[in-house]
Amino acid sequence: MITIKETTGTNSDGAGTYEIEVSKDGKKVAGFSAWPLYECPEDATLERDMGFAYDAIEFFKLGYEAGKNGEEIVFKEVEE
Repeated sequence: MITIKETTGTNSDGAGTYEIEVSKDGKKVAGFSAWPLYECPEDATLERDMGFAYDAIEFFKLGYEAGKNGEEIVFKEVEE
């Protein structure tokens, strides 16, 4: 079984936060976090501030394999 946990919240500065954690049979296999870009957002790069974008292919692979194998997928939403 694959579990996809989506957590949204607000940090101490009042800005939004977002996290995804993907677990398979209770073991974390993928995930990412997105946080506000306070310092030089105009200079944000994939390598420095948005590296999670490179993990997207893992999500596609997991979804493809889960569908191909008929695995159950559970979605959980958490608000902090």
